[in-house]
Amino acid sequence: DQGARLEFLAEQGLRLVMADLSMEGEETLHFFNPRDEETIHLTARGDQRLLDESSKYFPEAHRWRELLEGGEIKDSDFGPSAALLVRDGLLLQVGGGRVQNVYEVAREYPQAAMYGKRAREAGFLLEKSGGLEGVARGIAFIQALEEARGVKVPEAALALRTALLEITRVFYHLMWISRASTVLRRQAVADRCASLRIHLGLRMLDWLGDPLGRGWIVPGGVREDFPMREIPETVDRLASAASLWEEIRPAVLKLAVPGWATRKLRPTVEDARSGGWVGPLARAVGLDRDARVEEPGVYAAVGWEVEKPLEKDGLLRRMIGVRVYEISSSLVVARRILSDLTGGKLLVKRGRGGKGEGFGRCEGPEGEVGCHLSTGKGRVAGMTLSLPHELNRSAACSLQGAWMDEVDVLSLLWETPAGPRKG
Repeated sequence: DQGARLEFLAEQGLRLVMADLSMEGEETLHFFNPRDEETIHLTARGDQRLLDESSKYFPEAHRWRELLEGGEIKDSDFGPSAALLVRDGLLLQVGGGRVQNVYEVAREYPQAAMYGKRAREAGFLLEKSGGLEGVARGIAFIQALEEARGVKVPEAALALRTALLEITRVFYHLMWISRASTVLRRQAVADRCASLRIHLGLRMLDWLGDPLGRGWIVPGGVREDFPMREIPETVDRLASAASLWEEIRPAVLKLAVPGWATRKLRPTVEDARSGGWVGPLARAVGLDRDARVEEPGVYAAVGWEVEKPLEKDGLLRRMIGVRVYEISSSLVVARRILSDLTGGKLLVKRGRGGKGEGFGRCEGPEGEVGCHLSTGKGRVAGMTLSLPHELNRSAACSLQGAWMDEVDVLSLLWETPAGPRKG
């Protein structure tokens, strides 16, 4: 009885972290078990409808069903003179200066280009094509691959992966705050954040040949030619970046959010759950969603702790506060990891006991990134990704009825720092 099983999982405090659909139409649900700090996978067979049944016990299932099944839009939904605007996977119907209707019309499928690729090549392509989220996508993919192959990653390599991910988080949040400052008409703050991001990017380029440190994380650990000798200098440069950030931080925390946005954006924790929100957006609402807390690993070893935002602030101000804190804490975590490294093996080339299927996840800058992977003859046979910005895009319901000059502010909730793709 799948219903009874799902009800039991919910009673035990498990969380639905991802759902996917195989080429044969079979649904698989992935749950995190906080008690044992493990992920449990439940696959429907035949004509079973796990996702429909799970929505009775897991609010997040509603959002996953939206993403997997999509919605049908007919020409009759629009009048003959309807004005339509495409914006980051959304179709906005506009009239009288307001957004009349919001439709979700597109998804990102980076995994489509990975099928049939050799596993290491697929990881490299995924990381390079993922932009600011590429490192997180690459780590989730490689974790899934390592589980599929039964590979145990050396501790030094896990630490370096975490340091690179945290530096990427700083880069991402600086870019988001820079864009938010521009939207909120505080260009001086935006310019200072952009300058710090460029400063950090140049330091990473000197060290690893890439502003985001891409290309070093590989199946089994990190590349054996990782430039370890330059780590002390990098720690000093990160300390310099942290000092510059502390000078900018007070101005960021003083960013003024329009009163109308504070009044309009008043979601509850239940709204966030049913919307599938993750990352800084979820944490700004008060929802505990952080893979670093659920599976702490290296984070526990360096003493990292999550900070809850002030409840009295509006949603956008709380979201700014979350990102401000994470820039500071990520710089601390990266420096501690790199300062404490004492050498050790960086790469394991073979595993044992793998079953050809695996799951990986990590807390990317915008939220939890998950990857469900199957392999065959060393190549990617099947793959699904959980992308935070697509989950968070359910917040676009706030655009309904908004004036067009309010859209940029409201869209800060879910759009990436690169800004909207319009049409």
